[in-house]
Amino acid sequence: MQFLSEQFLAAWVAAEHPACSNVSGLVVAKIDGAPQGKVAVSVEFSDGVVANAYLGSGRGRDLELTMPYELASQLFCRQADPAAEYMKGRLKMSGDMSMWLELLPVWQARMKDLEPSPLLEQTTI
Repeated sequence: MQFLSEQFLAAWVAAEHPACSNVSGLVVAKIDGAPQGKVAVSVEFSDGVVANAYLGSGRGRDLELTMPYELASQLFCRQADPAAEYMKGRLKMSGDMSMWLELLPVWQARMKDLEPSPLLEQTTI
């Protein structure tokens, strides 16, 4: 399946994710330079878990992330640290800083998981 396709997002939502304390809200990631052009992905969190993800820019977002496709794929493959990329300016954040600060450590811990994501071998980047 193609990275950032509807099929990919459905499989990603169905996969197991670590809890993000009690985060609830909408995160929109805007990704430039994807094979299909500009892509927006909306991820809904409810009580610390991923409840839904879909293509498109959801209304009422709490947090917006902007990045190039290359970085999005590196983050998915756990080849880049989101905090370091934020500090370099490649990953931009706007919106609810407290939500960002709750999501970031969980995202960084995911990078250190020894087992690769089961989706990785099924995904074409």
